[in-house]
Amino acid sequence: MFNRNLSQPWLLFAMFAVLVSTSCKKSKGEQEEETPVLGSCKTVSTGPGLSKLSEQVYVYESVAGVTIRIERKSPESLIIKLRDNAYSNFEFEFWGDGEPGQLSPASHENLNGKHIKDRFGKNRTVIFRDGTKMTYASPAPWYFGGVTAISIYDADIVHHFNMTCFSLEYSTVNGLAAKNLEAEQPDGETSTYDITESGLLFYNIYTEETPGNKVEKIEKLGSLENANPNLVNDFFNDPRLSYT
Repeated sequence: MFNRNLSQPWLLFAMFAVLVSTSCKKSKGEQEEETPVLGSCKTVSTGPGLSKLSEQVYVYESVAGVTIRIERKSPESLIIKLRDNAYSNFEFEFWGDGEPGQLSPASHENLNGKHIKDRFGKNRTVIFRDGTKMTYASPAPWYFGGVTAISIYDADIVHHFNMTCFSLEYSTVNGLAAKNLEAEQPDGETSTYDITESGLLFYNIYTEETPGNKVEKIEKLGSLENANPNLVNDFFNDPRLSYT
């Protein structure tokens, strides 16, 4: 008759090994969730905070009230509008058409309608006050590279658009996947903003051309004033544009 006495050392070891093996194994689905396959152009359902208003428009709104609106009327046309309900008179916009048959570079940058500069590097990122982050990627600087991807990160929430086919390829709550994708994707030129007693200041904080290699540099881009809602102060002199 089999002795079930757990005091036998070999039996304890065997049971421990089975438990460890079982706890370490992950299902295929879990592994895929942590390393999502991108570039397939397969569209998924919208995840938390993201709404599809039409075939041309997606809008993401964070719990804290920041908004990212993606409008694509055609491959050549792309507009990305960023807002924060904490400062209602604020909109930062990326826009700019590409040549027929090519992806839009969305390289122009407007603060409340004022064109203050153009994109310099390949990628462009804005970090909101609540930590929400939007990054768009392109293969070349300025208007030479059309936007190929847009990613939105908000804590454990991650949304990823493949812009070559305008497909929402990933949209879910997965902290590890968000961390991995964010780490692999260089931020490029990166901006944020402060809401002050007198208004709002929008500025650059660093550049990351390759993953993990950030070069910090504070540069004021523009500001808004509570006392004069229609005024946009342009602090940046873009040498490529005569009117900035």
